[in-house]
Amino acid sequence: MRAVLSALLLAAPLAAWSQQNLVPNWNFTDPTPLKAWRYDFPYQDWYKKNAGYVSVVSMEGKRCAQISLPPGVAGNEGGKIETALIPAEPGATYYAEVECLLPEFSAMLHAEAYAVDPRDEEARAAAEAKGARLTVQRIPPREGLPALVMIFRAQLPVAQKGKQWVKVGREFTIPDEWPIGTDGKFKVKPAYLCLKAYTFEGTPNAGKSYFTNFKLVKLNKKLPPPTPGGQGGTWSNASGQTGTDREVGLGKDHKPVPPKKKDEAPMDNIKDAFK
Repeated sequence: MRAVLSALLLAAPLAAWSQQNLVPNWNFTDPTPLKAWRYDFPYQDWYKKNAGYVSVVSMEGKRCAQISLPPGVAGNEGGKIETALIPAEPGATYYAEVECLLPEFSAMLHAEAYAVDPRDEEARAAAEAKGARLTVQRIPPREGLPALVMIFRAQLPVAQKGKQWVKVGREFTIPDEWPIGTDGKFKVKPAYLCLKAYTFEGTPNAGKSYFTNFKLVKLNKKLPPPTPGGQGGTWSNASGQTGTDREVGLGKDHKPVPPKKKDEAPMDNIKDAFK
C-alpha cells in the first residue's frame, strides 16, 4: 500500500507537466534578460528600489533570476520577482512550482489572483487616507490593463535553505467570485494569476537568492475553493508539510502592517481593507 501511495504522489506532478506551462520565459532563457518578468514596482511604497536588485545569471547549471540584496534590505523590505500576469479562469484548479537556491536568505513563494478593481481613484485615495495601505495588493492602470487588486494568495511549501537547488510545488483553487468593499458590496472575479518569489532574512547583511523554472499549469480537476471571511483552502504535500491559504496581507510581502483600527484591513479578511 505504501508503494502505491508513493507512486501516486510522484505521478501527480508528472501528470501536470503533460499540460501547458502558462508562465512565459519560465526558465530565463530568452535572449532578452527578464523578458515578461515583473520586478520594477515604482507604485509600491516598499519596493521602489527593487529593480536594482534583480538580474539574470547562471548558477549551479541553471539559468535563473538572482535577487542580490544590499546591507539592511533583507531584514526590512526584502526583494522579489513576479511572473507576467496570466489570464485566469475563475474557480479553476492550478498546479504551481518553483525551483530555489537559497544559500543565505529565506524565501516565500506565492500564487496570487487579481481582479479588476471596481473602485475609482478617489475611492482608493479615501481608503488610504483612513490608514489602509493598498500599494502592495493593487496594480495601477498600466501597460494597457485596468487597475487590478489582489483578492487571493496561495502560499507554496517553504523551500529549504542551502547550497542546492530545491523544487517546491502544490495545487490550489482560485475563487470563482470574491467580495470586496464595505460589507462586500463589490463582487469581483479573478482575471489574472501570477507567481511571486520573495526573499528576506532577519539580518543586516547583504546576500543573494536564486529562482528559476516557474511553472503554472491549469489542471483538469477542481479542489474545494477558498471562502470569504478568513482562511482559504488547506493544503499538504508529499513531504508532510501542511498549511492554509490566506486572503492577502498588507504592507510588506512577508510582514503585513498592523491595522490602526479593528476594521482597517485585518490580514485575513481582505474585504475590510476596501472602504
